[in-house]
Amino acid sequence: MIAPHALMQVTIAAAVLAISPPAAQAQQSVADFYRGKTITYNLAVPDGASWGLYARTFIEHLRKHVPGNPTIILQVMPGAGGVTASNYMYNVAARDGTVIGTPLSTAMVFAATDPKQVQYDPRKFSWIGSLAVIQDVISVWHTAPAKTLAEAKKTELIMGATGKGSNSFQDVALSNNLLGTKFKAVRGYKGGAEINIAIERGELHGRANTWDGWPGAHPDWLRDKKLIHLLQLGPRKLPEIGDEVPLLRELVQPGEQRQIVDFMGAQLAMGRSVYGPPGIPKDRLAALRTALVATMKDPAYIAQVAKLRLDAKTWQTGEAVERIINEAFSVSPALIQKAKAAIDLP
Repeated sequence: MIAPHALMQVTIAAAVLAISPPAAQAQQSVADFYRGKTITYNLAVPDGASWGLYARTFIEHLRKHVPGNPTIILQVMPGAGGVTASNYMYNVAARDGTVIGTPLSTAMVFAATDPKQVQYDPRKFSWIGSLAVIQDVISVWHTAPAKTLAEAKKTELIMGATGKGSNSFQDVALSNNLLGTKFKAVRGYKGGAEINIAIERGELHGRANTWDGWPGAHPDWLRDKKLIHLLQLGPRKLPEIGDEVPLLRELVQPGEQRQIVDFMGAQLAMGRSVYGPPGIPKDRLAALRTALVATMKDPAYIAQVAKLRLDAKTWQTGEAVERIINEAFSVSPALIQKAKAAIDLP
């Protein structure tokens, strides 16, 4: 016969077992979490140019590599040169791994130069990886009044831009402040596609853009030589742009000017990154990082990216993007302030 107190202990233990699964089953697996769910992919620019091409191609193939094979939908959130989307991701988006996306990389460096203008700390995002490194180029329409960098130092060129946190603004500002060009940035465009339309209509002379944005969005402009490229921005010259197109880093003075260019180059190095809000559970973040790498190596993804004339070779891991961000934020406050001045225009 079981003593009353012993019977009570058995009863309590049975009740606990009934409502609490064994330790091995207590933690929900990543696959179980994602199965039947929807991941929202937040894109910081309108879905109409190279950023949209990369995002849509990536999420099309990502689904099969995420445990549980969730549905993935695209959410477009342009505004303020990428700041709107990053503010949302940092402060509003669910932190359970069901919201990820691609920021404008310039908005990350903008957080270092103008921390009071943003509501996020790039070092605290959940970095998943990067789809491609960026090389920027400043280009003008073939009928522009200045067709070389030297001429652009004497003749004003009207250039389209979104917000101050975008490469379309910061690139021309760097050129003006470090090289003495006379680009006039007109802000307020909703995205690259809208700027391109304005260029074609003759409302603008040109713009700064990611190089791979041109083959993806307007291969005809390249084929028909409707664009004249004035300046490259990146770590090295790209032969496909043309060796005769100078590289900003090679034109500025060694020392402080080059340090500013390298600091601003962090946004090119991190490229078309993929992130999530702070605080995504470690196992889900690890699974998302693994899924990104698997997608980058997926023959079907590689073939589709090649067909679109995008970059499938310079992808990076989440850990690599984290290092780039941390290094950018480790430079001296004095240099950051000088960089801030270099990417501003009256």
